[in-house]
Amino acid sequence: MFQALRIAVNDEFSALETFLRHLPACLKPNGRVAILTFHSGEDRRVKKAFETGLWGKVYSAIAEEVIRATPEEQRSNPRSAPAKLRWARRAD
Repeated sequence: MFQALRIAVNDEFSALETFLRHLPACLKPNGRVAILTFHSGEDRRVKKAFETGLWGKVYSAIAEEVIRATPEEQRSNPRSAPAKLRWARRAD
């Protein structure tokens, strides 16, 4: 409940959407970006933005699979369990 309130009050999804829309212009050709998300709402938006950019030839490559913390990392840092890493490379 607290997370939902925080997201709404801080307008976090709108900020993320704006960031993802302007991100390609911030990268040099062949520049790379990696985004770490912590819940499905964020991850879904990042995944869709990267896929759309790949189809539109804005990105030349994106992560085919999400990168997650290993079981060992999760044991030593339980907060890493929901974390997902996605990356993209800007086209030439």
